[in-house]
Amino acid sequence: MHFVKAKSILTPTAMNLYRGCLHGCIYCDSRSKCYQMQHDFEDIEVKENALELLEDALKRKRRPCMIGTGAMTDPYIPLEKELCLMRGALELLEGYGFGAAVQTKSTLVLRDMDLLQRINEKTKAVVQMTLTTWDDDLCRVIEPNVSTTSQRFEALKRFRDAE
Repeated sequence: MHFVKAKSILTPTAMNLYRGCLHGCIYCDSRSKCYQMQHDFEDIEVKENALELLEDALKRKRRPCMIGTGAMTDPYIPLEKELCLMRGALELLEGYGFGAAVQTKSTLVLRDMDLLQRINEKTKAVVQMTLTTWDDDLCRVIEPNVSTTSQRFEALKRFRDAE
């Protein structure tokens, strides 16, 4: 892991708090050289000023919209347990009235269920999880460092059943 001062955090409707990943999914296309990552993919780049950049960007947006995350780097990588950048980002989205669309393969997203529920009450919050195979043993082969499919399925059911 290494920290950088990022220049930006938000594209028109998406944010990436981290660059790189430790999930080890065999089908990952985010490793492609076309994304011009200047470090090993497994060496996570942490945007240390991410929350300041996000708040500045949200203040300047003319109207609230859905902000997506997780397409390039899962926002709930193991480092998120300690750094809590995603939780901080969700707090900002809620505070400024923006929606959230989160793509993850981690049940750590359950930690932030309270924030996602509050966002959903005001605008819209969506949690998306890839379910690559029903077989947890095969899951460990093709996605070695993620929550198993059965764990992800249970997390999705908890979100569905949450009020």
